[in-house]
Amino acid sequence: MDSLLPYLIADVLVVATVIILLFRRMSFWHPLTAYLFFHVYSFTYRATKLFAGSVKPLYTGIPNAEVITPEEINRALLWADIALIMFALAVWAAHLRFDAQAQRPTVRRVLSPNIAKAIGFLCLPVGFYYFFALKGGYIELEYGAAATGYLQTVALWPIGIIGLLVFTFGFRWYLVLLGGLFLGGVALQGYHRFMLVLPLLFFAAYYLQSRRLRWPTWPLLLAAVLIGLVFPRLKYIGQAVQAGDNQEALAQFTESFAFASKDKEEASSEDFLDQYAGALSLADSNDRKFWGSTYVAIITLPIPRAWWPNKPGLADHVQEISTSGRNYAQEGRIITYLAESYLNFGYAGFFLIPALMGYVLTRYCLHAATGPMRRLSRYIYLVVFMALVQTFRDGMLSIFVFTLVHNMPALFALVLHLMPGFAKKSLDRPAADPLAGVEEEEIVARQLQ
Repeated sequence: MDSLLPYLIADVLVVATVIILLFRRMSFWHPLTAYLFFHVYSFTYRATKLFAGSVKPLYTGIPNAEVITPEEINRALLWADIALIMFALAVWAAHLRFDAQAQRPTVRRVLSPNIAKAIGFLCLPVGFYYFFALKGGYIELEYGAAATGYLQTVALWPIGIIGLLVFTFGFRWYLVLLGGLFLGGVALQGYHRFMLVLPLLFFAAYYLQSRRLRWPTWPLLLAAVLIGLVFPRLKYIGQAVQAGDNQEALAQFTESFAFASKDKEEASSEDFLDQYAGALSLADSNDRKFWGSTYVAIITLPIPRAWWPNKPGLADHVQEISTSGRNYAQEGRIITYLAESYLNFGYAGFFLIPALMGYVLTRYCLHAATGPMRRLSRYIYLVVFMALVQTFRDGMLSIFVFTLVHNMPALFALVLHLMPGFAKKSLDRPAADPLAGVEEEEIVARQLQ
């Protein structure tokens, strides 16, 4: 794919420029950090491998399928760069706006330990029961498939509750033990690997913020590398454990560290650029623009499909644009939030949606992360942060699915804190104050010493 070289060079220059200009404003939990990771892994890395010829475009060698062409890849990479530029410009604008208001005190809601304890006491046992019951395989027989989908959401409660309790009380030994027990079960279930990665992002961001560090330490980086090596084979390790084949599980685990292995999982984990490029062409061949209607399905999400069989689905737009040669709906392909933006608003979507997300997310990040630790806004932002890469990959609705549906304890905490009389407010120091991130009680204690 020699024609890809100019676009790849331009992409590398754009990424490098954004990092150089905005690095001093970034941190591990900053939205731009998440966006750069998404862009580099999904687009830059894949384009590099396509140019080198070490991988083939999507659908190569598949009968009756339409192979993604070099022209489609070039076009997709160009517009991904434009979206990155718009996201970065919005981030810069948000920082300028925040700097202009840095001398003003800010009102924030204080995270209530009593609310966190109540949610943990009521929801943790229920969540653990349904997680291990579903893992055992007898819930579906007892309740039926329609109800099982909702019980799977309940089964995700434990990690959300543990995250809330860790944020409120710190890494207590019993919370670490419960979290390790749950995450160990998640890692070996053989599916939904995001259930392991997203909580780890939350805990890492909380750990760094609680110690006033902007970037991971070397032990955290080493742990991330180890998880990254094992992650591609994690579902196969889990499937082997579920089948009772511990020897195969050990072999798969060992193979994760065999860097020369040629049969590492590749197809579905590294072709996001191809899927996005193909989706742009599918959008061109569609008869209509969606004008934001793809986002409305979140309203009907809580209604059981058993009650409304024809309710709008979260991926109906993918079904509509799919063709026999590129059947994205049947194959479970993703189109990224960029192709989704293009499907809704045409080329304007590459400017409007990245700019909107970059500005809103950065403004909330700066508001949440500059005050004292135990604030509701900081907790809610970290819940949003851990779902950002998933949102950029899967589409805008994922930010609601992974924060409000898959992490319902966070929703419970938000609602209870917003109810009058349940949680107090605090007038926190201005962001420019050197003590902006310190609780007033701690400041008073320091003055009395």
